[in-house]
Amino acid sequence: MSLNSARGQLRLLSRSACRFNSTVSTTASKTTDSPETSNVNVEGNQEQQQEEATLEASTGIATSRAPTLDAYNQPLDGPLEQIAQMSERQFNEILNSVPDPTLNRDEIVSERFQKLLNLYGNKDKLKRQFTSTSSLLSRFPNLLPSDSLSPYTKAELTIRQRHHQQIMGDLGSKIVNVYQPHKLITNPPSINQLTAEKLMASGAHLGRSTELFNQNFQPFVYGKYKGLHIIDLDKTISYLKSACKVIQQVAENGGIILFLGLKVGQLRSIKEAAKNCNGYYVARKWIPGTITNALENPKPRHEVDMQDLETHRELSSDESNQTIKPDLIVILNPELAAVAIKEASQARIPTIGITDTNVDPNLVTYPIPANSSSNRTTNLITGVLGKSAQLGLNRRLQKVSEYKATLGMEPNEVFSEENLASKEN
Repeated sequence: MSLNSARGQLRLLSRSACRFNSTVSTTASKTTDSPETSNVNVEGNQEQQQEEATLEASTGIATSRAPTLDAYNQPLDGPLEQIAQMSERQFNEILNSVPDPTLNRDEIVSERFQKLLNLYGNKDKLKRQFTSTSSLLSRFPNLLPSDSLSPYTKAELTIRQRHHQQIMGDLGSKIVNVYQPHKLITNPPSINQLTAEKLMASGAHLGRSTELFNQNFQPFVYGKYKGLHIIDLDKTISYLKSACKVIQQVAENGGIILFLGLKVGQLRSIKEAAKNCNGYYVARKWIPGTITNALENPKPRHEVDMQDLETHRELSSDESNQTIKPDLIVILNPELAAVAIKEASQARIPTIGITDTNVDPNLVTYPIPANSSSNRTTNLITGVLGKSAQLGLNRRLQKVSEYKATLGMEPNEVFSEENLASKEN
């Protein structure tokens, strides 16, 4: 700062001092106008002087008021006198030590004040809203709140979590149509509900490498993509519907259905499908000679009726030695079950197989062109076949129950020669 600017500041300070002195003189003149106030001041001054004289006489020490000192321990006479005695360096230090005001400070303060004013004006409305809808504290009148300096209790934390769940629980995305692997097994779609979209989502359209292509699979190929053959899903649905009709008729006529899945991850699907149609399943390994050499390892046998209830009839020697074979075999991986397919063809047992692009579809009786290397695809197709077989089983049980009703038999009563003879008589 230059001397000229300093002198300008001195002029402003002198004017302020003059105004201050005029204000003080005006106040003094006002106080002198009231006689009661002046008398009180005079009496107070006289009492103070008497106390100082008594203290001086008792102690022998003169009592005098200590003068007011400035920052340099000099008597403080007045602001103008102090500034007049300062050097230019001292004056600049004092001016530069004062902090500059914040940018837009007045606007920020007014904005904050406006927000506080709005909140204060709406406090009754907010309080009513909190107590009526949002708050859970009104439901717990016996709750003892903790101190403001203490942590929340378990009850308070539970209430706060419930309140947060009530307010924020509906926020976020709603996830729908999520793939759940167990649903394909426990609740598979029916053949009428199956679409090309579901098959594509399971990867049924993906074939094997073009180098492993079987020429007999050419009618089911849709095209090529990045070294893979793409299977036509329209033909997959068409052939799957034919297979579902076959397995439904076999179950409705009381035939034995066998599910064969030799890969890891297919056990649960074939087990559930066999359970739905009262069939059987073989997992992980096919023992050679299971069909063609069954008499070498005989098993205990019994007779059942059309409701799959045991008749308790004694079997003859010929019936005990008779070969029991399945009426239909569902093969999930024909490329891994060549022995089973050969035995089924020798025993003239029809087969249903999921054939991939590297498998000859003529090996099985009813081929289903699809990706047999994907467990998701095989689980989906097995679930659809199992549901069709369950539909045929339910139709058979319904027909048997209606036939028993015409004979006057109980629904769970077993067919036997004695019961039929008694009913005819």
